[in-house]
Amino acid sequence: MKILSVSTATSNLSVALNNDENIIVEKNEVDQRNHSEHLDPMIQEILLDNKLKLKDIDRFVVAIGPGSYTGLRIGITTIKMFSSILNKEVVGVSTLKALAKSVSDKDTLVIAGLDARNDNYFAGGYIINDNENPENVIEDGHYHIDVLLDAIKGYLANNNYQKVIFVGDNFDKQDELIKKLDIDYSYGTDEQNIVHAGLIGQLALEEPLVDPDKLLPRYLRRTQAEVDWHKKTGKPFGPDSDYVEEV
Repeated sequence: MKILSVSTATSNLSVALNNDENIIVEKNEVDQRNHSEHLDPMIQEILLDNKLKLKDIDRFVVAIGPGSYTGLRIGITTIKMFSSILNKEVVGVSTLKALAKSVSDKDTLVIAGLDARNDNYFAGGYIINDNENPENVIEDGHYHIDVLLDAIKGYLANNNYQKVIFVGDNFDKQDELIKKLDIDYSYGTDEQNIVHAGLIGQLALEEPLVDPDKLLPRYLRRTQAEVDWHKKTGKPFGPDSDYVEEV
């Protein structure tokens, strides 16, 4: 199965072509913000180099969040368009699960996170199962660092895991607080701390297929525009698509 995977969730733009589990090629642009300009050319370059056309792809995959509001919409809109027009399979994968996939240690609690500012993180806890895939054990969410560390402490107290690795954005700036947990911990390498489309493609083999029209971002918190809309209209928060349609 030929799988084309995309991540525009963070400042790192990543596109990959997989053949089932095998990553044929992955291209990354690290610390770039103009994903809307570079995504399509990167996809076309990968297809051309491998003598493929979009119609030859069997499954399209995208990181659905958390991440940059604008970035997520760029990737998701592109993948939805491809899958709808070509009538191909489509899968959405958690950005945090993709980060956790970079770790292979089975005796380690993996904390995957993205800096959400003001000592907050989009984060989740994972363990690596027997199939070498991340299994979510601390729910993906929007956490203040104190709440996240309490969740880590609680999980370790009730499970036989002795080590923790933090992968993603800016956990090292919380080092003084993390030390207080009195645990064996480490931080991810530069390679582990970015989202890799090739790993997203591997995860997509076990993720459920979705209707392209129901493929939506998982922000894990409300945008300021949504909060303002709610205050203005008094309407309850509904599905993301309802809000976008009205605006």
